[in-house]
Amino acid sequence: IILHDLVAHFIIPWTIGTGCSIALLLDQCPGKVELMLSHSWSGSVMQTLNAMKTLVIMHQIPIHTRMFFCAFSQYQPDDGVHGGLSIQEQLKMDPFSQVISSKPTYGMYVVHTSLSEVYDRLWCVDEVREAVKSNLKIYGLFDPAIWDLSKFQKTMKVETRNAECSNDEDKLMLTNKIEEAGGFDELDKVILHVRKMAKKDLKEALSFEANYGTRVSFMDIVPKEEEANEVDDDDSSEEFSA
Repeated sequence: IILHDLVAHFIIPWTIGTGCSIALLLDQCPGKVELMLSHSWSGSVMQTLNAMKTLVIMHQIPIHTRMFFCAFSQYQPDDGVHGGLSIQEQLKMDPFSQVISSKPTYGMYVVHTSLSEVYDRLWCVDEVREAVKSNLKIYGLFDPAIWDLSKFQKTMKVETRNAECSNDEDKLMLTNKIEEAGGFDELDKVILHVRKMAKKDLKEALSFEANYGTRVSFMDIVPKEEEANEVDDDDSSEEFSA
């Protein structure tokens, strides 16, 4: 199952006719984005889920961190409902650059899955450009149960100039922005560095598994006591709880 499937069979049926993303339906008082998640829509959903678990387990990101995950943070049905923006209307607002330039507290994490090359997607390439421009830290994210070091090594180098975009106008716009900022070759170097750092993270995860017999992405996530208390406090203060 890839993200396209999740959107088509779950996210759109859940949100159609509401004009709201899942993020807004679940939290009608949203706060500032604290983490940007960059990903491919052709990536594995299960690997993405397990990779996100490592945010807490490996990277020590608080479990209640507010993140921007476009499939969940934008309105997907494109149904013309009153108050709901179309996909193109949302893209014209430049949400990815807006989020990245706001410099989320925990930076930008790029999800790598074995089903697709995330930088085959031109939007993801442009997110790197914006992160470099905004001096925002970029990290690689992956499911340690899927990758080994030799397999990950094969993903190191990428030629972002070959990235595609389904909309020709968007492709031209993104390509121009990237060329004006220094070009694709410079972004290839940035991505190579990010993946070298991610490979070190993978090595540590595999070492943990070898020493303790437990895969990092299979571990249960238990909120820290202070985080659990924060949730309890928030729940008790909601005005609409009655």
